[in-house]
Amino acid sequence: MAGAEPVAGADGISHHGRMIGPPELIDVGPVVLRRYVSGDGLALAEAVNASLEHLRPWMPWAQSPATVASMIDFIEHAAAAAQVGTEFQYGMFDHGGAGVVGGCGLHARGGPGSLDIGYWVHVDRVRHGIATASAAALTHAALAQPGIEWVEIHCDAANLASAGVPRRLGFRLARVEERSIEAPGETGRHMIWVSP
Repeated sequence: MAGAEPVAGADGISHHGRMIGPPELIDVGPVVLRRYVSGDGLALAEAVNASLEHLRPWMPWAQSPATVASMIDFIEHAAAAAQVGTEFQYGMFDHGGAGVVGGCGLHARGGPGSLDIGYWVHVDRVRHGIATASAAALTHAALAQPGIEWVEIHCDAANLASAGVPRRLGFRLARVEERSIEAPGETGRHMIWVSP
């Protein structure tokens, strides 16, 4: 029947062609990745705003302060996108419940057979291996999805900290593309890293 919701078979695969999606909760050691819920709006806004100067050079969405309302809108958009299998957004949370220490996600932007990973880490938690551990866990979760053959990580050539993550995970630099500059630190040279 057209328009019917996908039904997962015993194999966990959608039999209507859509991805079922990675787990809602992933323990990655230094943090727990959990899909956002509407109650995360305040904690997410606080984390983004505390890290705004750190994020602004690289993230087009971090050019002005976040509000609780804008973060709730983001969370609602993320939930809708997960329902149709186009992206899966996670908050990075301390095991002790201290709040949001970053965000990451899987995005179906590269065409059939691939997902790409995005990530950011709270300014007070950078250089603690959180982005690398989270990207490793998301790579594993993505490759476990039916039809996903590779994972990509994209970043501007000047974003050395972000480029260090795929390097540490053994991704290879597949190409560098010219792109429009969308954030003040960008050069317009966009690196595409591909999973091993």
